[in-house]
Amino acid sequence: MSIIGIQGQILEVTVVGCNKLKDTEWISKQDPYVCLEYSSAKYRTKTCNDGGKNPTFNHKFKLELIEGYVEIKIMVWNENKLTSDKFIGSGREFI
Repeated sequence: MSIIGIQGQILEVTVVGCNKLKDTEWISKQDPYVCLEYSSAKYRTKTCNDGGKNPTFNHKFKLELIEGYVEIKIMVWNENKLTSDKFIGSGREFI
């Protein structure tokens, strides 16, 4: 799949929030954040402390589009202070 004529155009993406996330914490609420990958560029929201299963981010990113790249990978992680961050889930979106 290819979209002709997108090279250099700007796409504004807003990560609004998540709903019904898998809970990776046993005792406290999880602290989720979202990572986006487009081509070789990586983006990350701020951590939603105690966001639990339904965090809100409202974080905007501006992606410079690249000819031939039509997929944005989305990953959600739980930030941990003492151990490595835990993977919650992923998805993808097509431009």
